[in-house]
Amino acid sequence: MLHLLASVVLATAAAHSEGLRFLEDDYAGAVARAKNEHKPIVSDTWATWCHTCLSMKRYVFPDPGLRPVRDAAVYLSVDSENPKNKDFLDKFPLDAWPTFLVIDPEDGSVLGRWVGSATPNEFRSFVQQGVDAMRGKDKTSPAEAEMRKGYEARSRRDFTAAAAAYGKALELTAAGDPARPERLVLLASALQHEKNEEANRKCVALGLAEMNATGISAVATDFAAVVSSCAEALPKGDAQAAQLKREGQRRIETLLRDPSAPLSVDDRSDAMASLVELYDDASRHDEALAMARKRVALLEGAAKKAPDHTMASTFDAHRVDAYLYLGEPKKAETLLSAREKEMSSDYNPPARLARVYFEEKKLAEAEKAVDRALAKMTRGQRQISILGLKAKILAAEGKPTGDVVQEQLSIFRELPKTQQNPDTERSLKKALAEAEKQAGKTAAR
Repeated sequence: MLHLLASVVLATAAAHSEGLRFLEDDYAGAVARAKNEHKPIVSDTWATWCHTCLSMKRYVFPDPGLRPVRDAAVYLSVDSENPKNKDFLDKFPLDAWPTFLVIDPEDGSVLGRWVGSATPNEFRSFVQQGVDAMRGKDKTSPAEAEMRKGYEARSRRDFTAAAAAYGKALELTAAGDPARPERLVLLASALQHEKNEEANRKCVALGLAEMNATGISAVATDFAAVVSSCAEALPKGDAQAAQLKREGQRRIETLLRDPSAPLSVDDRSDAMASLVELYDDASRHDEALAMARKRVALLEGAAKKAPDHTMASTFDAHRVDAYLYLGEPKKAETLLSAREKEMSSDYNPPARLARVYFEEKKLAEAEKAVDRALAKMTRGQRQISILGLKAKILAAEGKPTGDVVQEQLSIFRELPKTQQNPDTERSLKKALAEAEKQAGKTAAR
């Protein structure tokens, strides 16, 4: 949600004519410049497959409303798929895309954290608060001190400690404080990442208590989505979870009807996708279909208005999801086949096309498409996912998958330590054992 640019990125820096200027994949350079200029670093950790990342880069960062903070910080763009950023990701791990940090260049401490979409006004405020935090580091408020403890704990992937710190910070944050909504999202996200029933219940209770206290921007829809995910993780039939889903549904419906809500197309599409899931969960499939059609109309309209195919591709991921949900894979095929020709160096169109072909059971075409995607990818976390798709395709064709799963494991072990999820490793090892067992049976025939 809580998610191509390579053709327009310069080797050392990317500049938007009105908005922010970024150093590209150069943390050491950003530190040196920030120290020299006595400014904080504002980092954007993103990925080419992340639709929210692209929406921020293409529609928010160029906004003239960010001119007041254009020179307030050193801006750093960090492609999470670029191997040269491994050290940065080890130091500043992420569990959601995009993640924005305010970093003190002197000691590498995190002074601010924002996850997901933001309006120009919200992002300007986020940067200014980071600048103020660095200037007044020895005068930190009790609430901000707790938030920094939470940032540090999250960097260690200690979500229990992060949630405890964020919770204390919220207790110290006034109801009308502009920082409160995003702090609620960070607390809910930390509880969600604890992945246990007690934390999920706390998350749901937080959602019920604070659902209407998160403003009218994407922060509000993000909060509703996160706490709904916590509800989904509770036992089926849980009364509190059901109540939360109803409240979340009403909240999102209200936001989408509000003409003053500063929601981007990407934000609205995310909110509509959440409603589709909530309607289906409530056995209201006709309403889910109607919402999915509205989503398609929104996305197609935005793509049509885009000045070029690169900008239009911002909406491809959501368009494909919506087409498949509506049982219209041919529309996805047409979109992605054209996009692959327009953006020949981008792995995303053939990767998405492989998924569409797989859903249609066009397995030979799916295998060719996934191979085209893999040939354009660097080794990293996303490649593990695309290799997983290839393994599914091969299995459906009755072909061996062992080599593909072994490659997934090899890439996994090269990831930054902070990205090596033990659950993923266990799953890959199990898949490899099953593939080897199947290969043994085939050889014995």
